[in-house]
Amino acid sequence: MRLADLIDSRIVDADGRDIGRVGDVWLIQDGPPIGVFGAALTVDALVIGRFGLASRAGYEREGVRGPAPIAWYLRRRTAHRQVVRWSDVLAIEEGRIRLRLREGDLGRPSIEDVRTTGRRVSAGLELLDRQLVDPDGMMAGKVDDLAIELKDGGAPPVVTEILAGPGALARRIGGTPGAWLASVDARLRGGSRDPAAISFGVVARIDDHVTLTVSREEVATFGFEEWVRDHVIEKIPGS
Repeated sequence: MRLADLIDSRIVDADGRDIGRVGDVWLIQDGPPIGVFGAALTVDALVIGRFGLASRAGYEREGVRGPAPIAWYLRRRTAHRQVVRWSDVLAIEEGRIRLRLREGDLGRPSIEDVRTTGRRVSAGLELLDRQLVDPDGMMAGKVDDLAIELKDGGAPPVVTEILAGPGALARRIGGTPGAWLASVDARLRGGSRDPAAISFGVVARIDDHVTLTVSREEVATFGFEEWVRDHVIEKIPGS
């Protein structure tokens, strides 16, 4: 499964009522060890509602308080957003997530309230579209999606890989533009429809970018960059 399979999916409660779409996914670092990153990230909660300006600016977090008038206004924009714990998910279907609970039983906690242990991460705010940087400070692509491994018995899914490049971004775009982008990416990469994947085991840390422990030449995104350099950039006069 991919993060893009969760985001924008319809949420249906126990009464069959459509209560909105997934706008963000909250993760927590409490999974099995995965390289130098330490404990793996697991899916902890699904946030219902559009991931808009207030969310992108971080105003869902209690610690983001200024400028005061802007914080007051934008926090009001996110206060109504309901949160679904992973333990309340009954079934994952194509484009739809079914819950065990009724809409009235859902809470509206902040990301700080979800768990008491482990680092908490908003996938939309702190991972998606973040720059990948190797140990030498060289750019190695962007986080366009995440690979998620489902577990038996209702245990929270574990984030296992970063997916990068046009093939990963295509599913988030969706529709005809996404299908076209996926087709072009597959053609450029010899027919493969699988996006470039980078194991979370080579992630060193996550801050304003994602730092890797390996050189950019060693990750799957480098092949696409080489193709663009050899077939596009070098053919531009003066490049």
